[in-house]
Amino acid sequence: MINPDLVKKLNEVDPSLREVLWLVLEEVDRKTQEIEKIKIERLEEAVIELTKAQKRTEKTLNELAEAQKKTEEKVKELTEAQKRTEEKLNQLAEAQKKTEEKVKELTEAQ
Repeated sequence: MINPDLVKKLNEVDPSLREVLWLVLEEVDRKTQEIEKIKIERLEEAVIELTKAQKRTEKTLNELAEAQKKTEEKVKELTEAQKRTEEKLNQLAEAQKKTEEKVKELTEAQ
């Protein structure tokens, strides 16, 4: 869009020069609009690419969250298995102790 003050000034210029200046102004205005259109198109493309990247990031984040959840479940299972193993080990130690006591009693009885 051409500045209204510039239009007033152009109307004061010699008609032959004014015609050339108008042509120049119109060409500059046309080129400016083309450049703006290109900029807008590039921005739109960039927004589309950013949107796609955001969706990929969200998908990856969801996958990571799911993997984290599974890892936490496995850690919980392993913790419970460790507790059971420790209980069994304690039972075995107690049984070993009793066995040793019985062996000692049998040895002393002979």
